[in-house]
Amino acid sequence: MVLIVVLSVFGGFEQLVKDRVLSYTPHINIERIAPWPDTEEFPDYNAEQEWRALEKSMSTLEGIESAYALVNDWVLLDRAGAVAPAAMQAIDTTNEAQLKSLQDLIASGNGNADMGMGETAVISSITSERFGIMVGDTIQIHTNRNLKQVQPILERIGQAPLHQTITSELDQIRTDLQTIYTLDGKQETIAIKDLQQLYYNRLQPLMDGNIRNAERSAIDAILIHLEQGERSTAKPDDSGNYIFETGHKAHALELLAGIRQINTDKADIEDIKHMKTVVLPKDLTVIGIYQATRHAASPDVFVPLPVGQDLTGLGAGIRGIALRLDDPYLAAEILSEVVGPRLPDGDAWVARTWMQNHQQQFGLIKTQRQLLTFSLSFIMMVSAFSIMAVMFTVTIQKKREIGVMKALGATPAQLIRVFLYQGIIIGLFGSILGLGLGYLVIDNRQVILDLFATWGFDPFPSEFNGFDGLPADIQAKEFIGVFGFAFVMCVIATLVPAIVASRSDAAKSLRNM
Repeated sequence: MVLIVVLSVFGGFEQLVKDRVLSYTPHINIERIAPWPDTEEFPDYNAEQEWRALEKSMSTLEGIESAYALVNDWVLLDRAGAVAPAAMQAIDTTNEAQLKSLQDLIASGNGNADMGMGETAVISSITSERFGIMVGDTIQIHTNRNLKQVQPILERIGQAPLHQTITSELDQIRTDLQTIYTLDGKQETIAIKDLQQLYYNRLQPLMDGNIRNAERSAIDAILIHLEQGERSTAKPDDSGNYIFETGHKAHALELLAGIRQINTDKADIEDIKHMKTVVLPKDLTVIGIYQATRHAASPDVFVPLPVGQDLTGLGAGIRGIALRLDDPYLAAEILSEVVGPRLPDGDAWVARTWMQNHQQQFGLIKTQRQLLTFSLSFIMMVSAFSIMAVMFTVTIQKKREIGVMKALGATPAQLIRVFLYQGIIIGLFGSILGLGLGYLVIDNRQVILDLFATWGFDPFPSEFNGFDGLPADIQAKEFIGVFGFAFVMCVIATLVPAIVASRSDAAKSLRNM
């Protein structure tokens, strides 16, 4: 009975968490891992046209219910001066399927999901309780994009100039520039191997650190200067030379010396002035609160897609394309057989299923369920040992009857069957009684919980679980498995004393009559 109740409750709990997660999370997430091209550098590039085409192509595939744009990020949520990090997810409010899923979540909460294209938001019940937010209140969202821009600049302020921190490297570059050039008539040449060593192993690594923009520009100018030459051979290997005009060496040394002449105070001020556009916080009106659970990660705030794109600095781009499936439990098969072959060529997009994204949460629930099943199985084993002890007592009490039966010609197998039938009856009726009681407890679980509540004890508070009542999922295979295990244990427990009784000496048993 105990094992049936625990398995059913954990099954219902796991199913409810999955239903909550699947109502807002993508069944398959096609994530963009490559940065979107800069619109200033590529003014004709249309990011929205690219992901809209991908969204449309995916929505027509077999097994896919709908496809929609996805933008998510961590933001700072400010409510009347109380600030805390929050997980934000932007949804395409023009997608009816996505809005319906969000509305289904809010059905047990408060408000609605009709965010439109304005500055509105839907928050989780956990966020609502933490900040005391109600439908109609205004919250302020700060993006971490500003922090990402400012932090490197703040770290550079007060740092020593680059030429002081890498003096030995700059001295080595100067030495290389003075030695690798060869004067050939009116031209200067550098062996290709020497140029590659200087370019890739000396200069480019200097660009990887957090250096000032003026210092970065000075190094970049040297790299560009070294590219202004022609190969003396068309061979693909490293043989041959690069040919430059006369004075190329002197200008390269002059550019290198310019690094030492940079005014760091002025450079720091210029970095702040030329920082990309600062994203102002968004004031959003809360129009809905959806019921969330603490047992699975869920977004703290939903916002319309344009608001999310603005806060994350993606412009017309997105984080990825989310796919909802007719059967979310076939996500792995659909990804490998249907979606995978249709992904754009290159490494810009990767796809993951909801099982992969939430593997840790569901793995924890599964492990807890297995551990409880293992530990509670010992209850039946202890019961079986108790039955074995009782049957040993019975064989001792009935040793004279056993002696008479053996004296009358009863075989060991017949004696075993006598005691075995007794164990079968105990196991059969005991297991059926356990299943029946377990089913009654599950069917009347809310009545039992209400009874506990009248005593001031609530073992499953809704504030923590994120749902009212106690979920349960009755699985016939679990009932059959528990019944079979209990019955077999009872039979085995009876079989041992029955075998011992069948091997007793009839003469010794009759001697004490």
